[in-house]
Amino acid sequence: MRKSLLIVLLVGLAGSVWAQRDTIYNPNSTEKIAFYEQLYRFRVWRNVNLREKQNSGFKSAKSDIGEFLIKAISNGSLIAYDGDSVKAAYRPDEVLVLNSAVQAPPYDPKRNYTTTEEAFYKGKNYASTRNDNIGHGPDDAQWWELTSNQTETLQASQIAELQIVEDLIFDKRRSRLYYDIQYIGIIVEKDGQYNPKGYIYYKDFYRLVEKAAHSKNLDERDKVQWRNRYNPSENKTFTDAFKLRLFHGIIEKVENPDDRSIQQIYESNGRTYGESVFARWEEEMKMMEKEHNLWEY
Repeated sequence: MRKSLLIVLLVGLAGSVWAQRDTIYNPNSTEKIAFYEQLYRFRVWRNVNLREKQNSGFKSAKSDIGEFLIKAISNGSLIAYDGDSVKAAYRPDEVLVLNSAVQAPPYDPKRNYTTTEEAFYKGKNYASTRNDNIGHGPDDAQWWELTSNQTETLQASQIAELQIVEDLIFDKRRSRLYYDIQYIGIIVEKDGQYNPKGYIYYKDFYRLVEKAAHSKNLDERDKVQWRNRYNPSENKTFTDAFKLRLFHGIIEKVENPDDRSIQQIYESNGRTYGESVFARWEEEMKMMEKEHNLWEY
């Protein structure tokens, strides 16, 4: 009886400990640097423009990081969250559908359609281009044409930027600086406007890429390759490319008490946008100097 009671108490104690928040490691970290080993830590937001030549390794005919993200979100392998707390989950359609069109009545092959009359067929809206249109399916371009009223879904080419949210950590035990990526934001360009469509946890992205990189299917491996355009023998996975800093990202924000981006800080002080652009490079130089000073320490 005593042994049974002792076992129950131990199991209950273990369960309560397991349910407690991890106060030693950041649960979203892939580096797993204990908090007490962190001499210096700052969170930084960087925008990686996928249309820049320096970032072209993430987009190729066989491996496009945008296509990889879209497919993973659509099949539920990755979950996108809001940009404020990264806690409220979005449904796949909330991320992938840019605008939802009004669906026309389904196409009826027995109906006699008149000019401009619309019908819904295989996920798209069509308009008849002639009268007495009966028995001619919307596949026939001589009788039908696509309307401007279509549901627009997110395409890889529309993912203009990735926002990398990372912690810069100086590990005092190993005396080196780590870039510990926490989240990846998907920035979509439409009509000249850049807007975030959601954020994914980097640890989930990391696991998914590593799983594909070790797949027996060579096609699956190819889909997560960062391409070295000058030396294909040095191709890496997407996660290795992030680890080795094989990308160019402009600093958008550095952690601050007011939670403002660099541009917002300058605008609130009546400074110009041009000055805020130079300030982003200055922040980069400050970080390099800080790393040097920590080495001296």
